[in-house]
Formats: sequence, C-alpha cells, structure tokens
Amino acid sequence: MLIPLASLAIGCFILSLTLLTYIGLPLLKNIPVLFKLKSQPYFGLGSSLISLTLMLGIIGYFGYIDGQMLRTLRFVMGGGGIILMTFPVAERLKYSEKFGKYIAPYLNIKTGLTFISIITLFSIFLISFFDGNYGGDGYMYHLPFAARIWGIISPEQYTFEDYTEHRFLGFPLLANALQGFFWKIFQRPEATNLVCFSSLIILITYLTNSLKIPFYLATISLLAIPMVHMHAARSYIDLPGNVCVSILILTTYLLYINKISFNNKTLLIIFLSAASAANIKFQLIPVVFIILCFIFPQIISKYWKPDGNAKTGLIRLIKVLSISFLATLVIFVTPIRNILVYHNPFYPVKIEIAGHIFNHNEAPPDFMHANLRKLPPTLRWAKSVLEINAFDKRRPWPWTLAMDFISWDEEAFGIGGYFGGYVIFNLLLFIYLCWKIHNHESKIAIFLMVIMTGLTSIMPQSYELRYYMYWMIVFVSLNAYLISQHLNYFSENKLINSQNFALVATGFMLVFILQTDKFFTIPKFEPLSRYIQGNVQTEILDKIKDGEKVCLVGKTPHSFFYSSYFHPSRNYSLKSEFEISPKYSTQKCKGRTLIR
Repeated sequence: MLIPLASLAIGCFILSLTLLTYIGLPLLKNIPVLFKLKSQPYFGLGSSLISLTLMLGIIGYFGYIDGQMLRTLRFVMGGGGIILMTFPVAERLKYSEKFGKYIAPYLNIKTGLTFISIITLFSIFLISFFDGNYGGDGYMYHLPFAARIWGIISPEQYTFEDYTEHRFLGFPLLANALQGFFWKIFQRPEATNLVCFSSLIILITYLTNSLKIPFYLATISLLAIPMVHMHAARSYIDLPGNVCVSILILTTYLLYINKISFNNKTLLIIFLSAASAANIKFQLIPVVFIILCFIFPQIISKYWKPDGNAKTGLIRLIKVLSISFLATLVIFVTPIRNILVYHNPFYPVKIEIAGHIFNHNEAPPDFMHANLRKLPPTLRWAKSVLEINAFDKRRPWPWTLAMDFISWDEEAFGIGGYFGGYVIFNLLLFIYLCWKIHNHESKIAIFLMVIMTGLTSIMPQSYELRYYMYWMIVFVSLNAYLISQHLNYFSENKLINSQNFALVATGFMLVFILQTDKFFTIPKFEPLSRYIQGNVQTEILDKIKDGEKVCLVGKTPHSFFYSSYFHPSRNYSLKSEFEISPKYSTQKCKGRTLIR
C-alpha cells in the first residue's frame, strides 16, 4: 500500500506544479527554471502524462481496472510523457552548428511519425505475405472460394458444404477473385492476405491525394482503429469492401463542399468504388445504393444544363440517364444476376418483402443474445461502438477479427472493435472542430455524420462493426481532413494540429498493439502449412484411400485443409459437410464414404 500511496502523492505534486506553472503563478517567477517551462507546452504535456502514470498506480492496487490493461496504459502514457519532455532538449540542440545543419532538419515530430507509419505498414505487409491466415470465415469459404474461382483446387478435389455451395453461387465474389489472383501469381495461399493490405494502401493513397491529409496522419489514425489494424493482413473481405464505401462517401463529401468537380477522374472513382463495394459484400449493397442517390442529383445538375434549346437539353439528359443506367447495371450486377437466376437479389439468404418470401437456401443469422435483442437497433449499435460489455477474458486478446472466440449466443459476441476510448476522443474532437471552424465544410461534415450514423445504426447486424467499419473510417478521416486543412482556425490553440492528432492516435495504436500481444502488427513468419499441421488430424487422413470419394463431416472450418491439394502425395476427392443430423449428412454426402 505504501508504494501506490507514494506514487499517488508524487504524481499529484508533479501535476499540480505543472498546472501552476502554465497558469502563470506569480510565486514561480522566483524559480526561473520552472517559469521558463511555460513556453514549452510539450514539456508540460509530457510531465502531466508522467504524473497521471504515477497516480494510476492506486487504481491498480484497488483493482478497478484489469491489470494487463492498466499496465499497458501506464506504459504508453509514461513512455509518451518521456518522449514529449525530450522535445525542448532537441529544440535547443538545433542551435549547435553541426547538429543544426546536418541532423536538426530531420529531427522533428513529423519525421518521427512518418517513420512510425512506414515501419508499421511494412511490418503488416510482412504478415500479409508470409504469415498464414487465422479466422473461421477465411478457412470456411474465403480461401476455398478463391481457390475454386481460379481453378487452383477443382470441385472434384474439394466440394463445399451444401450451404457453402449456395453461397458460392449467390454471394458477391470480387474480393475472393482478387484473393485467388494473388494466390495464383505468388503460388502461396498466404498471398490472399494481400487483398486487405492493398485496400489499406489504396485508402491511405486516396486520403493523402484527394483530401490532402498528411501521410503519417492518414496511416496512424486508421491503424488506431482495431478493426482496420486487425483486418489489414488477413483473408477476410470486410476491409476491402468498407474501404470502397469509405472512398465513395468521402468523394461525395468533396463534391458537396465543392472541393472537386465532376470530371472523368471523379466519375471513375465513383464508379470503381461503388462497383467494387457492391460486388464484395451483400451488406454494403444498400449502403452503396443510398450514397448513389445523393450523387445522382449532382450528376444531373452538372450535365443537364438547359440553355434555352429544349431539344439539346433533352438529348443531353437522355445521354446522362443512359450512361447512369448502364453504370448502375454494372455496379449492381450481382443482385441483378441473382434476381434473374434465383429470383432473389440476396440469394441464398432469406428475405421477405410485403409478405412475399423469396427463394432462399438459408435464413438470416438469428443468434443474438436476449439482452441485445431487447435493445432498439440504434442503441445496440451504440453499445457496440462504445464497447460497453464488449470484452471477454476467454478471447486470446481483447480484440479479434470478428469479436468472436465465444459462443454466438453470448452477449459479447460481435460487440466492439473500434476502441471505445478512440471513438470518444474523435467525437469530442469532431464537436470542437465543427464549433471552431463553423463553415460550409464543417456543416456538411455534421450533416454527413448525422445521416451516416442514423442509417448505419439500423442496418442488419449493425452491431457487428466489422460489416460497417466504413463509419469509423469516414469519421476519423473527416477529423483528419478538418484539422489538416483548417490550421488557420487554431492559431490561438497550438495543441490542435495534425501532428498532435497523430500523436494521440499513436497512443491508442500502441495500446492496441500491446493488448493484442503484437499479433496483428509484427510477423511471426509462420506459413499456413504450419497451421495445417496443427489442425489436421493424421488419423483421419489415414482413413482416406487414394482414389476414394469421401465426405468429411463436422470438421468445418478446417475441412478445407484435408483437401489433397495440401497433401501432394495423396489423390482423392473430398466433400465437406456440417454435422446437423445423421440423416442430413447421409443425404448431402450423396453416396460418398462418411468420415467423422
């Protein structure tokens, strides 16, 4: 008890002294060393962080916060405080002749943040190329779909479960096709992770070029979002789809604030982002449609300008409508195809409109916990965004790709993923920025956030944040845009700038990295083959004879790894099936030898 109390007392003393120094207490004028620190805000911020680090020890003693979380928080705050306190020293060194000439120009916060951004991105790239994937969805259908599309593994070698086969027939497959492309090019299944990593690079490039956000801020502010960071090097398809939607939304924002004009480049960005998103995930199709409804009036007002000649205006209008119609057919090709072939735009998922149930093969997910089900969709979504009761100690880390590792009917399943503290920070920052700037751009930003929040919160399964992570991506990007493009509004408050925003985001990112044991950030160089060795039972492989047609029951999501493709010395045909009932297995396995 003595050490936490002493730590609390020292922390309170340092914090009080820091605050009194920056308030300008006359008594401190007699202590020149302290009084001079008033002109060093970074030193004051650093000493405040260190004092808070010391004071938090008492909280750990009484057990108010999880021990690991508290240690991580204190490490980040203390380390950040020490770094901030070194800035004034570095500033003085600039005045030495050699140091100022050769080193000082490169020794600044911007350079440090840029270095952190590049190193982190490179490390994540190494994961995406060398490390095997992890996650049930990736093994159950993303990798199998990619292999089927490109003929890497034939249907004779591996046949999907009946439900999965219908998903392959009806689901949007663009991301899986790209995964298969990378697999085919590099001849390694780990390369399927490059689709997510490439989408992150595309988003960062868009933010730096179109919104003029500094590279380091665009990178770190995104990687501070756990869902973005985790998905950046995995074979899930949520990130690519949401990157496309984010680009579409932000392009619409730029159109409404008159920062860009309708030209071939803008139209191409709109078309590619909309078409890609709608052909990656079903959940994003309604979102894309709503965004296009906001873009369409802009297109009409741009390309249909009555000039007094009714005939010319009509011809121009017909041309615009015709091109828009053709573009719409391409954008929504998946639901249109499903209507024509299966009489259901979202086949194989069951949907009901005006009492009519469309052709389907599976019902929508219905595993929501009772405590979540009784909440209105908006409150359910808000609970997830703020990560209220989101964490479960049975998970290997606080955050996982799907916030899973627990039963589907648990209250914490699917909840969280944006880092509640980071959400609150961005909310407070957004309110301050809009209040301070208060111009056309900030008003449109407010309108955008209100509309986007209201619509996103009522989407199907909106509380599973990975499906709609565009909300947090756009939110953070708007803050980064407003703060980097309107620095003149903050001449009196020098704490509000791009570098400080990036520093705060770095703190959140470090907490995430440490809390997840660096699993999503630093490569282990463990290929998929090592994962397969640990999750494929040799006794089951021994039961399969070469040339035999077998049906493997109840091994999903790892049944794909029993395919002869992953065991080159073997040659057999394998079908996977769920363990629902003996009758179901016999019916779906269609005469094959059943193996459990």
